[in-house]
Amino acid sequence: MRYYSCDSHFVEAREVFDVLAKPFGDRAPRIVSDIKGKPGDWLVMPNGMKVPVGRLGIAGNALDDPATPALIARGYDGFNPGVLNPSIRLEEQKRDGICGEVMYPSLNMFTWAIQDPEIIKATFESHNDWCVDYCSLAPERLIGIGCLPLPDVDAAIAEMKRAALNGVRGFMIPAHVSPDHPYNHADFDPFWAAAEEMGLPLTMHIFVGTSLDGGLPAHWGAPGGTIKGYTMAHGTIVNTMIDIICGGVTERFPKLKLVMAEFETGWLAHVLQRMDHALYRTPHCAVDYLTMKPSEYFHRNFTITFEDDAYGIRTRHEIGLKNLAWGNDYPHHDSIWPNSVPILDRVMEGVPEAEVEQLCFQNAVDLYNIDVSKLPAAY
Repeated sequence: MRYYSCDSHFVEAREVFDVLAKPFGDRAPRIVSDIKGKPGDWLVMPNGMKVPVGRLGIAGNALDDPATPALIARGYDGFNPGVLNPSIRLEEQKRDGICGEVMYPSLNMFTWAIQDPEIIKATFESHNDWCVDYCSLAPERLIGIGCLPLPDVDAAIAEMKRAALNGVRGFMIPAHVSPDHPYNHADFDPFWAAAEEMGLPLTMHIFVGTSLDGGLPAHWGAPGGTIKGYTMAHGTIVNTMIDIICGGVTERFPKLKLVMAEFETGWLAHVLQRMDHALYRTPHCAVDYLTMKPSEYFHRNFTITFEDDAYGIRTRHEIGLKNLAWGNDYPHHDSIWPNSVPILDRVMEGVPEAEVEQLCFQNAVDLYNIDVSKLPAAY
């Protein structure tokens, strides 16, 4: 059995942001060390928001371990060795029993919330170029996901074409955009058309949006920072999925490949059933040219990732075997690395081996057209 993570992460190196300092100064996100007595490295956003870099590269360490805060305080120096070194990362894959990873941004998950199109565009160009260089060592085992500067449609199309020519094989877009200008708005249609033509997967990841609240009510709190916000974070992607499906995007662009990442899956089977019934109850809330049930658009156009969600696996047939893809979330602190295989053995108890292979390997291979001849054999 081979395993391929369809939801892992980079942690962007300093140089991704350092190149922005000269042309943009404090308008751009930047890495700062030891802020006002707080040790470590921090991503400082133009609005003053500070993201602790050290928390993003310490997989295998628990947040409730008293030693972990000291590790976080070391910033980049506290990272697992393979986070910034792709050669060592291949050895860390072997330690986890996997043969490759699809890697999303970490620090740049927050950049979409910057209200400056020029800065977002420059930051993502830097990210995407660095991404290509990082993955060049083993491009079938290290698949880097780029960033596109939506909601600026023209800039996003231009960067998608530029970065794809350089070797980027999929892109992240916001999981949440302004409700005043949702993804089913006609302004986005040129972007969907370009993505459909290129055939590249577009991923909407937890915590990624044009505002940091993920569209959740203020009294719930931010998705990453409160109990209510985190527990209800999947409300972000449910809202966006409904806009895309019931707003006709997947009817108009039937070959779109859309990925919902790290929202887990135990809630999804019920939501699909309820969305179908909601259309029956209130058909006037959808476009009048849908030709399928909402759940059928999901089954045709969407993939959703899971980590260790046994409840989603129990409803895998309702969600769709081809719609689920496993990820280990390396190198974030929530990651199940380096214990992915024994954890999957528990989560997949009673699941036929052919289904395990599809969920944990083949779906990722199919989504990203991975050349399996260039992957190692099962460890």
